[in-house]
Amino acid sequence: MVSAKFLSVNSVLVTTALGIGTAASADVVTVSVSQTFYNSSSSARSYSFYQYANVASGAAASVMSGSVTATVTDLNGNGATLGAVNGLAIYTATVNDVAVRTLWQPFSSFNVGQFLSQSTIPGAFVNELMPGGVTASDALLGIALKFTLSAGDTVSFASTFTVNTLPTPGALAMLAVSGATGVGRRRRR
Repeated sequence: MVSAKFLSVNSVLVTTALGIGTAASADVVTVSVSQTFYNSSSSARSYSFYQYANVASGAAASVMSGSVTATVTDLNGNGATLGAVNGLAIYTATVNDVAVRTLWQPFSSFNVGQFLSQSTIPGAFVNELMPGGVTASDALLGIALKFTLSAGDTVSFASTFTVNTLPTPGALAMLAVSGATGVGRRRRR
C-alpha cells in the first residue's frame, strides 16, 4: 500500500476561541478537520493526515473532548471500503505528538454498496480528564487520521479535538488577591 500525507480536496479549518494566551480565564482550543480524500488510483491506498493547532497559554489542561465521523462514497460502481491501517485507530488526538485519545479502534472496515454514499456512526469522547503527565500548556494539539480507502472512491471526514484549559494555581491566586483587594476598596468608600 502507498502512504500519502496531506492529500486533500476541501480546506482544513483550525479554530481557536476565548482569548488564547490569557491566563486569567478559561481557554478553549479546538482543532477541526473537514476533509475529503479521493483515491484516483486503481488500487486501495493508505492515507495519513495530520492537522495541528498551537496552544499558547499559561493554563493547565483540564478536560478534552473529540469526535469523528465519515461519509464514504462509491464512484466507480464496485462498492467502497474505508478501513484501518494495520489495526491502528483511524482517529488519534495528540498533544505534542503524544497520543492522548483514539477513536475507531479496532475499526476493521466500513463498506458501501454500488454507487451509494453512507455515513458512519460517529465516534466521540466528552469532557475526559487529560492523561497524567500530559500538559496542554504551550503545546501543539493535533488530530491524526490514518486509514485505507478503496480504489476510485471518496471519504469525507469531520473531526474535532477540543481542550478546555483552566488558569494555573498561581493565576487563580492572583485573581483571588485582586478580587479581595477590590472588595476591600468598595467597603472603605
